Amino acid sequence: MKVARLNKDFSLTNIALKFSGSATEIAKLTFDLRLVGSKTLKNPQELIAFLDIYQLKKLMEIYPEELKEIYQSQQIIWSGKNFSFDLTLEPIVYSIINITPDSFYDGKLSNLELKNVLKKVESDIENGASVLDIGGKSSRPNFADISAQEEWLRIKEPIEQIKKHFPQAIISVDTNTPEVMKRVLDSGADILNDIDGFDTPEKLAILQEYKPSVLAMNNGRLPVKYSTKPSIELPKFFEEKVKQLTQIGLIKEQIALDAGVGFFNGPSAQDSVKRIKATEQLTRLGQALMIAISHKSFMPALFGMEKDETLFSTLMFELLMLEAGGRILRVHDVKETKRLIDNWVKYQNF
Repeated sequence: MKVARLNKDFSLTNIALKFSGSATEIAKLTFDLRLVGSKTLKNPQELIAFLDIYQLKKLMEIYPEELKEIYQSQQIIWSGKNFSFDLTLEPIVYSIINITPDSFYDGKLSNLELKNVLKKVESDIENGASVLDIGGKSSRPNFADISAQEEWLRIKEPIEQIKKHFPQAIISVDTNTPEVMKRVLDSGADILNDIDGFDTPEKLAILQEYKPSVLAMNNGRLPVKYSTKPSIELPKFFEEKVKQLTQIGLIKEQIALDAGVGFFNGPSAQDSVKRIKATEQLTRLGQALMIAISHKSFMPALFGMEKDETLFSTLMFELLMLEAGGRILRVHDVKETKRLIDNWVKYQNF
């Protein structure tokens, strides 16, 4: 039996395959496709199937020679010096560790106390966090900027102590400050997370020198142009960003993308939902894609709820974005999110 891929773009949700073979082979294939739940179009000697990545994996177990290469072409790997995540079938939790008094959801003075930071880190690792995202400055709408020195002093000792007490932890640092980027890389951080998408020559020079793994965002603020059509304009932006980053020496497996849900300071509910709905289009770039919607402030405005009720809408949107191909979940609620992921994956594998 012959198999041909019909849609050449990368996809985790809509992989169109054309099978050609004898009437007997097509009849058996039709039965096997019913078992994995695929939608099909067929005639006696030809069949077109539309599968997501989990259905393709199940079918590959029956037809390994025919489908192995196609499956491998749809894998999502995010890697760095000290880690490698195969995100194709297994999403990960990216824990928010805010060492800030003014973050939009969990800002408080006690965040600046080292003992509280280490306590949260320990809890989040125990509850299934794969990456710790350390932030020393709030980036909420209308945030109050601080100096690079103050930002660095907030996170310097926590990074040192996390590496000492949790040596296997993968550390990301959430900063858009070049001076801080350089210092945290010298301190052993694994990932740089920039809300401005590494938008300056100074930042790009740091990436070229250190070649860390990165998370690049389009946040809809200046200097990144706000998009009125995220499903069209965000893929173009990120395609150019990936090209720019690979031209300075990063490889595609080092690059993850973030659509910047909840960052634009305007009609944020409308903008945020459009960015959520762009998830599937963004996954076609073949890069690891972050889901970063935890307790975002657009949710109360959209759903008419109080601040302390946003866990429901957070989990709901996370589930929708998982279905669309998002694979890295940046969250405050590690335990609840890990439970969501585990049960969603279990459901996919039935």
